[in-house]
Amino acid sequence: MIKKELIKKIKVVCVKRLNNSINGNPKFQFNFENGGVITTPTDAGFVYGFNQHTFLGKFVDVVYHHTEKGKAILDEIKLTKSI
Repeated sequence: MIKKELIKKIKVVCVKRLNNSINGNPKFQFNFENGGVITTPTDAGFVYGFNQHTFLGKFVDVVYHHTEKGKAILDEIKLTKSI
């Protein structure tokens, strides 16, 4: 069973477009203000809903999990609502 983790209201400081998957689907890497790095999964359909600038410099809530090798993989990302 995959253990998912939640981080609330963290600032995205860098979004890097990675090479497309072998199937031609986009992949991104997110860097956060605390030094954390999370990548989108290979062939994930939800990445078509944003681009490099959608989250850059903004606060987000993220849900992610770790692979067996310890890599953080994004499951869900959304902009934090302003108060």
